[in-house]
Amino acid sequence: MAGILIIGGYGHVGRQIAQHLAQDGRAGVRIGGRDAGRSAAVAGQLGCEWVTIDLNDSQSWDHALAGIETVIVCLDVATDEFPAHVLKKGLAYIDISATDDVLRRIEALDALARAHDGRAVLSVGLAPGLSNLMARTAAAELEHIEALTIGVLLGLGSTHGPAALNWTLDNLEPLTRGAVQMLRFGPEAKPVATMPFDFADQHVLARRQGLSPVVTRLGLDSPLITKGSLQLLSRLASKAWFRRLLHWSMTRFQLGSDRASLVVAAKGQNAGDSIHRRLTLDGRDEAAITALIAANVALMLPGSVGPGVWHIDEVWQLSDFAPTLMRAGVALSVPGPGGCDGRSGPPQKHRPLGARWAPKSHPHTHP
Repeated sequence: MAGILIIGGYGHVGRQIAQHLAQDGRAGVRIGGRDAGRSAAVAGQLGCEWVTIDLNDSQSWDHALAGIETVIVCLDVATDEFPAHVLKKGLAYIDISATDDVLRRIEALDALARAHDGRAVLSVGLAPGLSNLMARTAAAELEHIEALTIGVLLGLGSTHGPAALNWTLDNLEPLTRGAVQMLRFGPEAKPVATMPFDFADQHVLARRQGLSPVVTRLGLDSPLITKGSLQLLSRLASKAWFRRLLHWSMTRFQLGSDRASLVVAAKGQNAGDSIHRRLTLDGRDEAAITALIAANVALMLPGSVGPGVWHIDEVWQLSDFAPTLMRAGVALSVPGPGGCDGRSGPPQKHRPLGARWAPKSHPHTHP
């Protein structure tokens, strides 16, 4: 298996992706980024290669891509120039961005990818990623969807990189009255205050799969978080002094747990019957789960994904990742056909991890 280049491989998530792949040993790993010192330090710890690459300097790209089959990007690309360059070379491109504008730009490269035998997989991580897969599973039995809610619970006690924390604060908007709602995550968990949040999954599912109405809500696992404090957080998120205080506090105090959970609740109709579906995922450390999924996608992708630009749920099913999640201690609850909230259905049949996939056309763009 040819090499894998991880752009931002010395960052919080990128380092963990590199560690998974280096330990697996099936592919050569190369750490890439603008900071040569940080790249070299992480590469030295993991026993892999490193290279200096600046996504704003196209002169640095080809050297970094030499001998590479797959590129994993762990930061939001400002333009489509770098992903287009990768796809024109017939390489594989994986993006862990949760920003829909970024994903839209890469989606627009589908024809270019097909023309050059390149392939991209987007929505790779916890949310978007596993949240997309869970939503597709929840909606599978519904002829008509009345409501589809994705809940994302992140612990303030997790080690969040500065970029991830800033991205979250950038996407917080002042909440209107009634915007904060209580949502239950794990099977026995108490309801948590949640707010609407602009994760890409809800937009991708509506745009690519026609799932509507769908909304994603964010909760923060901390004793400090209530309906009132969420309202306050949304109003202060843009203040520079508050951001500095939050960064300082999170590196010095335990503000909450490191829990990372998803819940997908679907309500709809099938053959005249009302159906409720509720899937849950419960684990620790959002960054670690995202890294685990990204590393597995990189290993599963060669020979399994046809040319073009795809989202994770257009290539694989939730069952493809279930064994990996279980081994990592992540609990996944999926009711069987006809199963409802609070009930367990019969055991699900799972395809083996990495099962081959037959290329298909995008129903919304190709006849």
